[in-house]
Amino acid sequence: MLKASTTACAAAVVSLVFCSPVMAQNAAGDQPTSQSQADQPPSAPAQAIDQPPVIQKIRNYIQKNPIVQKLQGDGFYPRIGGLSPGSGLAGGAGYRRHLNWAYVDLSGAVSTKAYRGVDAGVGWVDTKYVDVATKLTFRNDTQDDFYGVGIDTTDATRVNFGIRSTDVSTRAAAHVTPWLRVGADVGYYVPAVRHGRDDHLRTIEAVFTDATAPGLARQPHFVHDSVFAEVDSRDAHGFPRRGGFYRVAYALWNDRTLEEYNFRRFDIVGSQFLSVSRSDVIALRLALTYANNAPGDRVPFYLMPYVGGGDTVRSFREFRFRDENAGTFNAELRHKIHSMVYVAGFVDVGTVASDWQDINPTADMKHAYGFGIRGGSDDRTYVRLDIARGGDGTRVFLKLTSAF
Repeated sequence: MLKASTTACAAAVVSLVFCSPVMAQNAAGDQPTSQSQADQPPSAPAQAIDQPPVIQKIRNYIQKNPIVQKLQGDGFYPRIGGLSPGSGLAGGAGYRRHLNWAYVDLSGAVSTKAYRGVDAGVGWVDTKYVDVATKLTFRNDTQDDFYGVGIDTTDATRVNFGIRSTDVSTRAAAHVTPWLRVGADVGYYVPAVRHGRDDHLRTIEAVFTDATAPGLARQPHFVHDSVFAEVDSRDAHGFPRRGGFYRVAYALWNDRTLEEYNFRRFDIVGSQFLSVSRSDVIALRLALTYANNAPGDRVPFYLMPYVGGGDTVRSFREFRFRDENAGTFNAELRHKIHSMVYVAGFVDVGTVASDWQDINPTADMKHAYGFGIRGGSDDRTYVRLDIARGGDGTRVFLKLTSAF
């Protein structure tokens, strides 16, 4: 069975290579509508490892194929994924072109749960040392889950809601060294909370009020700006064996219409990769998010940090626990069984709290453990299947991005 699964996954990954430039550009997913989007770091150099001659020939053939070269260049292209967590499988189309004064990219997608999204980007400057780009992001999420605020919520209060949002932002980043990137961005975010469209759940207004779900009654327009720094010493991005990726960001969210939802947000995430052998790697990640609001201000429930889902604690549904502060720790043992397939055993723990001091190892931690199989090259993960078990039963997640 293992041999058959390996062969099938390898074949699937080879076929996905035809769309890999598109997937790499559009499968970011994670970031949810409730969090500032963090750019994926630039592609790392390929690892210096020997591959079987037949694999090298296949890769060279694919890279030189006219269809693949067309997908990598200007013009129309298929879009796979790239919507919010919990949207289901998504696909669409896009168009991109290099002009004399900028690089323009426009794409749209719709998911199996009727989530819809449009992304339009203009790259003004893209050099070895500096990049500046403007992006418009529209999302129409139809059935996000909400259980209430805090770590003690139960399934009895599970509801769903829709949220339509438009965000226009400009980001500038400087590549100080090959491994250090710093930058800043400023944007304007317009949310609108709507009825949920999951017929199996109550809509949010049936259970919660503006007091128990801050921002439910009225949604302000936000100006958000942030500064960030990234350190990336990984030897590859798909299957790194050594090095790490660390990101720190500080953001201000200013309510420009109601003056009731001003808050600050601090995010730190660190991943480290330790080589055990040629085919085995220990991968560790710690992610902390703190939101702080002045007396009289609140943090909207749809912008609160969360725990739960395919990128945090994998035994829980997406957005299972929300509060003003969150912490997650992930550990994986990854073993490569093929040049384009590897498996992983993992453990996740995480929690949320209203006070940042309560994000610590003695808190009420939710946990998950499980097994995953991933397909891709050393440079990029194309598909990931994780099966997790924990406090909320067994969950299966299919993603088009790496775990971390």
